[in-house]
Amino acid sequence: MKMQPPEMALRAVDVMFTMSPSTVCRHLLPLSDRNQGQNSSSRNDNPPPRDPRPSRNRTPSPDPYLPDIPAPPPRASGFGTLDRAWILTHLEQLNHIGHPFLIAAQRHAVCVDVAEPNLTQYLHQPVTRGVYEQITPVLAKAVLYAKAVTYAPWSVNSAQQQQQQQELQSDMATPLLGQFLVQVNGFVQARNESGLTDWIALEPPFNEQYGAMIRELQAAYPRGSEDALEKRCSGALKAAVEGDDGSPWTGFVKFMAQYLAYLRDVSADVNRYLDTYALLSELQQRANSALSHSTLGHLMLPVVVADAKLVCRLAIGLDKQPELIAHLKRSGGGGGGGDEGGARETLPERAANILRQAFVTCLNDRVSGLSSAGKPEGKKRGIYLIANLCLKILFQCRKTRNATQIFENIYNLSPPLSAYPKRERVTYLYYLGRFLFQNSHFYRAQLVLQSAYDEAPARPECVRQRRHILVYLIASNLILGRFPSQELLGRPEAQGLAERFVPICSAIRQGNLAALKRHLDLDGEHAEWFLHFRILLQLRNRCEVLVWRSLVRRVFIFAGHRPQDTGATNRAATLHLDHLVTAFRKLEETAAASRDDDYTDPDFVDVDYGDQGEEHQIDTTAIESKLASLIDQGLLSGFISHKLMKFAVTGTKAKGGDAVAAGFPVVWAVLKGKAERGEGSGGEVPGLKRERSGGAVGGGAQKIGPGMVFNFSGMRPVGVVG
Repeated sequence: MKMQPPEMALRAVDVMFTMSPSTVCRHLLPLSDRNQGQNSSSRNDNPPPRDPRPSRNRTPSPDPYLPDIPAPPPRASGFGTLDRAWILTHLEQLNHIGHPFLIAAQRHAVCVDVAEPNLTQYLHQPVTRGVYEQITPVLAKAVLYAKAVTYAPWSVNSAQQQQQQQELQSDMATPLLGQFLVQVNGFVQARNESGLTDWIALEPPFNEQYGAMIRELQAAYPRGSEDALEKRCSGALKAAVEGDDGSPWTGFVKFMAQYLAYLRDVSADVNRYLDTYALLSELQQRANSALSHSTLGHLMLPVVVADAKLVCRLAIGLDKQPELIAHLKRSGGGGGGGDEGGARETLPERAANILRQAFVTCLNDRVSGLSSAGKPEGKKRGIYLIANLCLKILFQCRKTRNATQIFENIYNLSPPLSAYPKRERVTYLYYLGRFLFQNSHFYRAQLVLQSAYDEAPARPECVRQRRHILVYLIASNLILGRFPSQELLGRPEAQGLAERFVPICSAIRQGNLAALKRHLDLDGEHAEWFLHFRILLQLRNRCEVLVWRSLVRRVFIFAGHRPQDTGATNRAATLHLDHLVTAFRKLEETAAASRDDDYTDPDFVDVDYGDQGEEHQIDTTAIESKLASLIDQGLLSGFISHKLMKFAVTGTKAKGGDAVAAGFPVVWAVLKGKAERGEGSGGEVPGLKRERSGGAVGGGAQKIGPGMVFNFSGMRPVGVVG
């Protein structure tokens, strides 16, 4: 049955509209261009002679709707210059794809009414291959649409005609956008992760090419036309729509539509940073969705990380500029205090929660793992990258209580930390050390921070990072009774640290409580610096105990009774508590005198509270309490005789008769042993995933517990031997 003209026109439209742009261009390129890039070794340059073949009848078909197609003239090298003659010639070639044909007047109308107005930026310019591949599918659609409207007007209602005209005009008005999507589709088709990452530019200002594409987007797809933009992406990104193994990558199509909307709406204006944050957050969520694809999601990992870095930086910047988010705080939509704030979600917390979705996706990836070289593959590469960004947000904005879940998930599910690059290891160890320090696990903190400091490169560009690690490392060791050496304090990253930490060391050595309180006073010279690093309260509370011990030791050396001096070796060395009362009272008075307490609020002048002079009265009860605390912590070895009001040292004989060594053990050794015994895990640090050999469950570092996943892929059937 012979096909009628309207049916042939519609069939041609359907076929052409289902062709990809590369397919259309391939049908139109000359043979020399079609074969470019093919393997020349598959062709025989000297084919064997062939017998003459009988001539074939090439008489044109009598069908009036299938006339002869004249052979196009041979194309010169290059694509020529885009002008009206070029467009008409090209339309003539496109006219012979599908049936029926447009007459010369109709082709001229398509050229004048459709092509030329939308190709003004290319007119009178040389046609490059990129431009040729971009405008050819659009011209083909225009020709076929003209055929459908001309020969089958009843098949296109007014709504469809208007929609098709709008789509055609959008395609013609956005040649750069079309070229961009074609290139992105090629990256997906080739699984080119680096190429895709290079083309997804996120941070303004953008270069000239992106600026021209942004202007196209603003003109053809203004705000409110997101559905049309997604439809355009769906039509161009065929590799994502087809997906892999029958699983379409719909999340990537939605991400690209949101990315183009982001390019259209983003602004570098400081006053619009909050809008930029909202755009980036929405884009991050779409990127997280694209990342979750089982086989193609890993292509999005660098884009996810790049977007996450911008979200992180913007969230921290907005949190430091409250005037930009004041209206959110008033309306209850964001902002808030530090760790003691309410339950209201702040901008940094919201950003960290969005990034945590990508972190969980990477952590739970069952497709990828470690390579034969022990390096992470696929989405596993992003575990510590994204975790570090989340931790950076939480620590900068003082929401560290939310970091607990990140450390727990890594400890239970992550590959060993040693498998990841050094920069990721050092950053993660730094935040883990700070978290442990803040939660008073000082021994674990110094273990982790020491590892971070040892791995951090000693290069000039890394001085700032090493300095941050060193601040918390010194603070942790001070609390544990270890002081920094002069060699350490002389390093480039330690400049200025001596004047902050050496006075504390001196006060502890001398037992000078007044000097310690003066140096760590809230109104002191360095208080603001200590508060900036959030180590002031820990040093004030923990180092005071060490000053007590040193003071008791010095008093014992000068006023203690050691029986071995008189030959009474069966009696313990003792120290009368009255000597300690005198010493502590003197130091408390000195510390009080050094404080500036002259200011009195005018409303409370001449008020008698009845307690003047009592706040610094140290009695034997207070001294007994301090000694009992030191004995309980293991910093003193002995007992208190309440009847005799003396402190007695035990273990003198075990120390060769040295009562000082027996009664005052080394602080570092005591606290280290206490910490290791208390952990009961053989040196395991929660949050630090180490690689361990052996073990009951595949040699992993984690213990058996609920929610654990076991790999039985290598297990033999029951009863099989060997």
